[in-house]
Amino acid sequence: MATRKVKLSGIAEWAKVFEQNRDHKGYEGAYEDFDGACTIDLIIDDDNLNLLQASRSMKKGSPDKEGRGTKVTFVRKFDTGRDWDSGPPTVLKSDDTPWNLEADGLIGNGSKVEVHLAVYDTKRRDIVGTRLDKVKVTDLVRYESEVSTDSPPQAVVAEESVLF
Repeated sequence: MATRKVKLSGIAEWAKVFEQNRDHKGYEGAYEDFDGACTIDLIIDDDNLNLLQASRSMKKGSPDKEGRGTKVTFVRKFDTGRDWDSGPPTVLKSDDTPWNLEADGLIGNGSKVEVHLAVYDTKRRDIVGTRLDKVKVTDLVRYESEVSTDSPPQAVVAEESVLF
């Protein structure tokens, strides 16, 4: 079974590529048997989409709602029972040094990244796997929490009490 290495560049969205922020469930519980998965949505241009298709990956993606290209989700299961394809992907800064989650923070939507993928043949001829192996952040957009720290907690309580 042959493995092809593919490097794509694009715009990151919903980067859950660390042990601490991985997706524990997935769509309809798809990742529960693997203790979750690290995932990233990548918006790619036509050139990068052609690279992905040339690798024979089964990933198709869908048009980005903002018209920036094609959005494709890449996944790395967290615990497959094998050390070589489990755990979080390698995450690097633009200078190829390791990402430090505490010092560097989470990767925000709109960050420019390179993803390194393994596209591999399986025992079933009609199934080709695609695994996320590495993420390199080339232009970081800082992650900002959806929870505003500007408004006092009482404002949230007042809004909730109106619903009852």
